[in-house]
Amino acid sequence: MRFAQAIDEESYVIATYYLETPMDLEKAAEALAAEQSTGTWVRVGFESDDLIARYSAKVLEVEKLGKEGELNKGRLRIAFPHGNFGVCLPMLLTTVAGNLFEMGEFRNIKLLDLEFPDSYLSEFRGPKFGISGCKELLGVKGRPLIGTIVKPCVGLPPKKFAEACYLAAKGGVDFIKDDELIANPEYSPIEERVSVTMEAIDKANEEKGEKTLYAVNVTDEVDKILDNADIALENGANCLMLNFITAGFSALRVLCEDPSINVPVHCHRDMFAAFTRSEVHGISTVVVSKLARLAGGDQVHVGAILGKLYEDIDSVLESAAVLKQKMGKLRRALPVSSGGQHPGKIPANVHYLGEDALILAGGGIYGHPLGAEAGARAMRQALEATLQGIALEEYAQEHEELKAAIDKWGIARF
Repeated sequence: MRFAQAIDEESYVIATYYLETPMDLEKAAEALAAEQSTGTWVRVGFESDDLIARYSAKVLEVEKLGKEGELNKGRLRIAFPHGNFGVCLPMLLTTVAGNLFEMGEFRNIKLLDLEFPDSYLSEFRGPKFGISGCKELLGVKGRPLIGTIVKPCVGLPPKKFAEACYLAAKGGVDFIKDDELIANPEYSPIEERVSVTMEAIDKANEEKGEKTLYAVNVTDEVDKILDNADIALENGANCLMLNFITAGFSALRVLCEDPSINVPVHCHRDMFAAFTRSEVHGISTVVVSKLARLAGGDQVHVGAILGKLYEDIDSVLESAAVLKQKMGKLRRALPVSSGGQHPGKIPANVHYLGEDALILAGGGIYGHPLGAEAGARAMRQALEATLQGIALEEYAQEHEELKAAIDKWGIARF
């Protein structure tokens, strides 16, 4: 059912929800719109008709999807005046995903998507580098980027950590990042870790004739994030990383929009599945990806192609698509495929994500039977074979690193 009221779409952010409720769906939609804008459980004296007309959320559409027991299932589209919350991500989320999850008669509700008008998007800077900028920094064209996560996740002292980075960089990875579990611990403070690691990466770059980005995890209490970033940059860091769900979208935006941050920002979404994994309740990964791009993230995790994470390929591709699709004048952000990757999964990644992606393998490089350098070489060999249209089994006959990887992990079929 489409509601007749017309709106000036440039003045609204439109949210799409899935809802299960014993209420009549139209009444439920009106209750949601009221609760998240001008109304409450009873009309109050100061809630004038003029105020409602200007500031209330508007129900645009209610699509009935059937009934199961007492529960009516439906899809709702609600328009929220962005003048209510302004260019403020915390207040945007409070508006479109706030008390509605606590409403007693809403048994399950999931925020599926957000649509932003150009007038709203124009207030955000978005990624400074994005896909094109990251590739330009590395001098890479016509292929996805290959990267790694240093393993083990925690516990390596700075010099041993730098050694691990050197081997992966020498083997040919374009990108290395801290695991999300390490940021600025006492045993490996950012200042010391970045200093020795960048020296090691510079050495590997000279030897291989290519560049490597190292994303330093600067996640911390909000008032320390920029300090950590400054320390990392002062010690040669060429990329930064933030655990943006646990730190917050606003923290990500502050980091990305700071004029002193002149390197790409890598966005790790750990803890996201706490509110995305259910098909009927929470917030979709599409919304997470859009907000990360809006906040300025240059590289954003979207899940794993045939990996160890819960998301299927369609979900990964939906998140990747919103990082690349037109959003006002915002640069396109780089989708990151990570989680259980190894050389045998390179063909699937290339098939589904194309050349504009970053493919990360942690255990798939550091767990290689011939060592980390060989693991990195195997990833690049798998990519070379895929881009040339050569089967991995055939290419492996003359490339021992790839052969060892295939013998250990096989080749993912798709």
